[in-house]
Amino acid sequence: MLRTELGGEEMKFFIGQAVTGENIDELRVELGRVYKVLEDKGHSSYDTLRENQEKFEGNNTKREIMEHAFRKIDDSDVFFAIIRSDRKSEGLLMEIGYCLSNNKEILLAVKSDVKNTYLRELANRVIEYDNSDGLVKQLMEVDL
Repeated sequence: MLRTELGGEEMKFFIGQAVTGENIDELRVELGRVYKVLEDKGHSSYDTLRENQEKFEGNNTKREIMEHAFRKIDDSDVFFAIIRSDRKSEGLLMEIGYCLSNNKEILLAVKSDVKNTYLRELANRVIEYDNSDGLVKQLMEVDL
C-alpha cells in the first residue's frame, strides 16, 4: 500500500543502509534531509543511526542487533534501502531477505553508478540517483 497525494495514512519507513566503512557524519547529514522529506509527506522513519549506533553495538551481539532490526522492520510499513556503492553489507542483505520472506514493501534508492547488484529486480519500487542532492530530489518527487 502506497500513500497517494490525495491523502492516506501515515506510513512508517525503516531505512536500511550500509554503515560500516561509510563516513558517519556525512550519513547523518544526508539522513537528516531524508527524514525531513518523509516527515513533510506525513510519514515517520527509523534507522539505527538515530539510536546512537556506537552505544547500541557496544552493548549487543550481532544476533541481538539483527533481531532488534527485524522487530523494527515488522513495525514498519515500508523498508527503504539506500545503496550508495557496490560494497556489500551483510546486515542490509539480511534485512532485505527478511523483508522479502515477509512480503514487506521495499523501496530501493540506488546510486546510478552501482552496477553490481540485483536488488533493483527485487524491490517494489526503485529510485536512481547520482548524489545526495539527487536522492533528496527523487524522494521528494516520488508518490509515497
